[in-house]
Amino acid sequence: MRLKDRLKYKDEYCTELVLKQIETVKKYFGISSSKRIYTLDRWCRREYFLCDNKVYVICFNYEGEVYPYIPIITSAYVITLKENDLITFKTVIPDDTTPKTTLAWGCIEVDCTEKLYTKEDFLTWLDSPSRITAEVSVTYRQIVKFLQNYKRETFNQGRYLFYAKRDKDYTFKYFFYAYDLKTKAELKIYVDNYIDTKFPKKLSEIYVKDLSGKLSDYQILQCKKAFFEYCRGECIELQAPNFYALELIKQCIQPIETYKGWRIRKPFAGTFEFQNIWIDDDLLFDNKPYFVLTEGNNEWLSARACAIDFFKPEYKSRGPYISKYYKSNFWEMDKDTITRLVEFLKAPYDYKKEWEYIKKTKENNVEVTENKQQQSRNCEYKTNWQHIISEYNGNFYGRDELPLDLPMPDYTKLIKE
Repeated sequence: MRLKDRLKYKDEYCTELVLKQIETVKKYFGISSSKRIYTLDRWCRREYFLCDNKVYVICFNYEGEVYPYIPIITSAYVITLKENDLITFKTVIPDDTTPKTTLAWGCIEVDCTEKLYTKEDFLTWLDSPSRITAEVSVTYRQIVKFLQNYKRETFNQGRYLFYAKRDKDYTFKYFFYAYDLKTKAELKIYVDNYIDTKFPKKLSEIYVKDLSGKLSDYQILQCKKAFFEYCRGECIELQAPNFYALELIKQCIQPIETYKGWRIRKPFAGTFEFQNIWIDDDLLFDNKPYFVLTEGNNEWLSARACAIDFFKPEYKSRGPYISKYYKSNFWEMDKDTITRLVEFLKAPYDYKKEWEYIKKTKENNVEVTENKQQQSRNCEYKTNWQHIISEYNGNFYGRDELPLDLPMPDYTKLIKE
């Protein structure tokens, strides 16, 4: 797609919401407006923000009738990170533990009584695998340390500095900045191949704009070539190619291309049988919960896909499914696939399996800490079905969460007679 066409598309939902949240956090805690706050995660209704050596764990309610709504802090915890992995844990506004229920999705009553957040909860989160981007498989502890040391000069190619910063550009595709140390010119870099990107595969997938207005076409081309090569280098701290590391920085500074959540999620990876299950609300835009199966395991470029209702044994639509980046025809699963799917969803979720896969596929990857091992043994969800629910709950902004004990519908009724 040509750059002028790409720039017609905007996705302000997540960015505007997060910026409102950050403004609220800064105002409440007296943080200078010039300070940078990184957005780390949304998990189990809690938002995680990083500023200097402090992590703010916040729950919000929202007021107003026009988007973006006004965030109101309902609970807040501040964790100060010290040397040698020590922390201090401070409760600023405790969770309201008054028993209460709500009617979710207009059809089920859910126990929404809050639980007090604890130091142990934070440590478990800190040593869990990041959900910021699927391509960087390290813990939040490693990402926090990296962000604390991040500056514009971190990704230094020699002549060029490559970096991310917040601006008013809410286009779907990722974009970065470059600074030419020789000419003192700033350039903006758009990458157009993000649908299946491992990184840009050819120069034609990169667009570079000279923001200074003083560079020649040749100088702009030189910057494009330098970025193209630099993407393939390795970011040692994050154990990932530089392109993915820049992507992670961009998501933490200005989370765009995240339609109401943290992008498409793949709950099962590695050696799990159903690697073709996905969590993504971008297909139908109907604000109802479902999960998706693609005919192929590894790519959203699969020719066929089906979306399945969380509450009843029905396909959400018989397609085609149209998204920002792709169009998939309807896939009606056969009897054998549906039978295996039901057996898989009922089976116990093997938490360690994912981590074993991560360790095998990443050299020098993080070791499973005692906290992580304990979390594996005491995981709150016991089956693959509950794991999908948990992934759904952790992926979307501004929605009712599904209860972990939601009964699984009889999906064998999907079998065509």
